[in-house]
Amino acid sequence: MKKINFSNTLRCIGQDLNRRDFKVFDICSEGDRYLVRGGYEAPTAAFPVTIHYTIADIKQLDSAGPDKRGKLPPAEDFVNLEQVLRTFGGYLDKLEARLIRLTNSDLHGSSHSFRLEYETLEGDRKIEKHSTATVYDMCVAMYKRRGRMPGTNGMFRHQRG
Repeated sequence: MKKINFSNTLRCIGQDLNRRDFKVFDICSEGDRYLVRGGYEAPTAAFPVTIHYTIADIKQLDSAGPDKRGKLPPAEDFVNLEQVLRTFGGYLDKLEARLIRLTNSDLHGSSHSFRLEYETLEGDRKIEKHSTATVYDMCVAMYKRRGRMPGTNGMFRHQRG
C-alpha cells in the first residue's frame, strides 16, 4: 500500500474548503477516500454540506495549480484553513501515522479547538486535542521550516549548504 502524503492531501482539501468558505469541518478518512462534513457557521451549527474526496479528486486539486485553486489569502491571514490542514498533515507525516479524523467542531465546553484522531505505525489509536494558539504556533513553525512565509520577503528562508 502506497504511503499517503497527508501534508499534500490535507492541503488540497483545505484549499477546496477555503474556496468554499467553510468555517467548520469534520474530516474522516475512509480507506482511500475522505468524507468531509462542514459548513459556514460557528461549530455549534449543523453540517449543511457533505463532500467526498477520492484520490483522483486530490490529484486533480493538486494539479490545478495555485491560480485555479482559489485566491491566496492576504499575508496577515496566512494561517487559513489550507495552512491549518497542511500543518496537521505534516504532523501526521512526521509521526508516520494514518489520519482517522480531524475536526474543529468538537468544542462543547472545551478550550480546545481541534481534535485529531490517528493510528500510529504500531497500530495504536491516538486522540489529541489542540488549542487555536497551539495550532497557530505549529503553522508558523512549518512556514519557517518551509522558508516561504507569505508577506515576509523571504526573511525566514533557510540557507542550504
